[in-house]
Order: sequence, then C-alpha cells, then structure tokens
Amino acid sequence: MRTGKKLKGHYHVLKKHTFILLLMALVVGLCLGVVMLKQAVQAVANVQKSERQLPIYSVDTDKKAVALGFNAAWDNEDIDELIEIFDTYGVHATFFVVGQWAEEFPESVKALHEHGHEVMNHSYSHKDFAALSREQIIEEVEKAADVIEGLTGVRPTLFRMPSGSYNDLAVETVRELGYEVIQWDADSIDWKNPTVDEMVERMKEKIAPGSITLFHSGAKNTPAALGRILEYLQAQGYEIVPVSQLILKGEYTIDFKGCQHAK
Repeated sequence: MRTGKKLKGHYHVLKKHTFILLLMALVVGLCLGVVMLKQAVQAVANVQKSERQLPIYSVDTDKKAVALGFNAAWDNEDIDELIEIFDTYGVHATFFVVGQWAEEFPESVKALHEHGHEVMNHSYSHKDFAALSREQIIEEVEKAADVIEGLTGVRPTLFRMPSGSYNDLAVETVRELGYEVIQWDADSIDWKNPTVDEMVERMKEKIAPGSITLFHSGAKNTPAALGRILEYLQAQGYEIVPVSQLILKGEYTIDFKGCQHAK
C-alpha cells in the first residue's frame, strides 16, 4: 500500500511538472509568435513605405545648396518687386504657376522667364489632386503646361501639387506625363501672414543643405522678408539655385520622408 501511494505521488508530481513544462512551452511559443508577427507587420510596413509614391521634398547632398520654390496662384502685385529682389542678390528661383493665373497675368509669367527664373506647373485651376480621376489630373496638368509653354516657349518639367495634396494615383500620373513632382521641406508659412521677423527666423531654422522652400507670390510680408533671408543664406555660404538644378538626375530613390538620394 505504501508503494502504491508512493508511485501515485510520483505520478502526480510528474504530471504537475509536465503541465508546467507544457505551459512554459506555450508561453515561449506565444512570445515567439508575437515577435514574428511584429516582424512581419514591420516588413509589410517597410514594403508599403518603399512602394508608396512620394514627391521630392528635399535632396540628399553634400553641397550647401538650397532651392527657392514659389507658388503663384493669387495675384501678381508683388511679382515685379520679387524679381527686383532676386536681381539684386543674383539669385534665380522656381515659380510654380497656376494656369489660370498665367492666363490672367501673362506679362508676369513672361517677366519671370526673361529674368531667368524657372516657370513650372502648379495645375490649371488649383484643384485637390487627391480627389481627381486620372483623366482629370491629365487635363489639369497638360492644360496648364500648354498655357505656360505658349507664354515662355518652354514646356515645364516640374510639378507641384495644389495645396500639397496628393495620393499615389496623382504622383504616378504626373510622373507618367514626364514631370518630376516637387514638394518642400522648408515652409515659410507666409500664407498665414507671419511677421517679417517670424518668417526670417523660421527659415533660418528650417533650411538645410538640399532644402526646397515654399513661398507664395501675393503673400503680405514675403517681399520684406525675402531680402533678409537671401542675405542670411549667402552669408552662411549657401548656393541658391532653381529646383531643377538641385534635384538629382538619373537613377535615385526617395525615402519615406521624401528625401531624394542618389541610387
């Protein structure tokens, strides 16, 4: 009887140990499963990031260079003043103009071109490209390009999305039309009417080698701030170039932040 009780006790102990081992194995298995699931999710996320269609926000470069991008969609009251400021500092910028704006102010478009500034495409009527069909996107881009080419003799090769709004379809379609899509990493927020000092300090903070800026013609304090910004950049040793001269040619990649890298 004692032997039976002893064996029975061993049986219960072994059963308990087996249960504990199985439980530990289950916990380890669950932990490994969670880790593998996280890795799989991250891998999918990385693929999605790499496959997402992104414009160029900035350029990876060792050169101390920056491109000034202006959007022209409102009025033209300060165009002559902006041209004069750029002439004073020997600088050329890139103006992304709306087709309807170009039709309304053809002399301003011609003046920008004649003074050596790039006149590029900002759509015909400034619609939200994230809400347009492929056919509508093509119409907006090509109609604006026709207007710009008719005024300057040069067909634009760069495009900036109206209001910075886009999706994969918009970027893919515009690129298929032969354009490089340009955004910005240094926003002057001049459309919010900051003071001149606020705008200058903001651009000092935001601009770095390879930056592309966002300014607007017709913004209240942009002309007053522009000279001080140009003085600062030149004093810091920056070369100020049009966007087409800053972006990389040939094969390249664009990371998830929109920075263009040589491939």
